[in-house]
Amino acid sequence: MKIRLSNGSAASEVAIAALEAAVGCRLSESFRSFLNAYDGAEPETNVVSGNFDCGVNRFIPAAQIASERKYLENLPRLGYPVAWAEGGNYVFIDEGANGSVFFWDHERPEDIVRLASDFAGLLDLMEPFDPNSIELKSGQVKRVWIDPEFLKTLKK
Repeated sequence: MKIRLSNGSAASEVAIAALEAAVGCRLSESFRSFLNAYDGAEPETNVVSGNFDCGVNRFIPAAQIASERKYLENLPRLGYPVAWAEGGNYVFIDEGANGSVFFWDHERPEDIVRLASDFAGLLDLMEPFDPNSIELKSGQVKRVWIDPEFLKTLKK
């Protein structure tokens, strides 16, 4: 694992058993191992590298995963969210796809993107990211929109 995690702890066996009952199958071993040490952990600012870049904000505690499922449209029957991602999106595992990990975009819930073959693979793809390392070139940003109500709060 290339990233630092904070504020995580071991999930209880009761929480893991309840999650397995809600999903309807045993959790993949790589995710179970993670829950036994880092349940609910917050990663440092990161990017999941590969063909599709996204960032993970926080891993969902095992006790909250079952209730969080209702927010994901088109979630596979054996799928369950494991992390909150940038921009109101999710990362989820589909046990029906051998524990593969996917990105779920709230604006395009029908277009899920496979990130890794298992949870350990996801952790391997996560790299530290410094937003200040991004330098925009002159003319690179063509246009922006700011909510007028939000803009009023900035002008106060």
